[in-house]
Amino acid sequence: MILDKTVNVVANEALGNGNFLLTFAEETIAGEMLPGQFFMVGMPGSGILLRRPFSVCGLPGTFDDSPGDSLQVLYKVMGQGTQVLSGLGTGAALTVLGPLGNGFTVPGPEVTPVFVAGGIGSAPYPALTRACAAAGCPDPVMFYGARSAADLPLLDWFDDHCGELHTATEDGSAGEQGLVTGPLLRWLEGRDPTTYELIACGPDPMLHAIRNIAVPAGLRCQLSLEAHMACGFGVCIGCVVPTHGEDGAVDYTRICVDGPVLPAEKLAW
Repeated sequence: MILDKTVNVVANEALGNGNFLLTFAEETIAGEMLPGQFFMVGMPGSGILLRRPFSVCGLPGTFDDSPGDSLQVLYKVMGQGTQVLSGLGTGAALTVLGPLGNGFTVPGPEVTPVFVAGGIGSAPYPALTRACAAAGCPDPVMFYGARSAADLPLLDWFDDHCGELHTATEDGSAGEQGLVTGPLLRWLEGRDPTTYELIACGPDPMLHAIRNIAVPAGLRCQLSLEAHMACGFGVCIGCVVPTHGEDGAVDYTRICVDGPVLPAEKLAW
């Protein structure tokens, strides 16, 4: 059930370099939400007409110090909307439409989830980490890449909750210098592909690269896609991505309704 609620900001924590962790409480949405789904968030009185899409970062219990019915959004200031959002204090009103889209499929207990994140693409993984633990999965292995160390929000949280954490930055300020696909490819060498599943979220070039690693090798892989959205529920058709149809022809899929999580092999990239 998609709900449209007015909520109040509980916390809006600055994490550095324009990254923020926003907390609000809404019991009904919290009970419906799954890792990988998203909200459309509006800011009443701001003069900004369209809501902005944000992946759910935290569900109740994801972060130990948060209230029981709280939800978290991890975001980075990128434009006017997120700039206004970053200035909101405790008690400020938000309109929240959700849950929207399809979330992740949690791997089985014999499968190790392998997270690949690019910068703010790490947003869905705290909630997913907790869901994997609840399903009895092995501790996730995470490959976390960004331009610099300042672009790796919640790094300490992932270090505490993942079985392995590998970092890569383009400037070499944290982990290996270069792209996150470098350490990922070395980790994959010689491993039994039936024992793990890739789950990736981040900028399009990274997702293309992960798709081109996974599909030719026959690896199980889920990709969480990003797109500009006006509505978030399939009306505006502004977030389509080319996909393989059942007849083999190229079709177009709405990220907001049929995604944002899609199997890598479905994408016609």
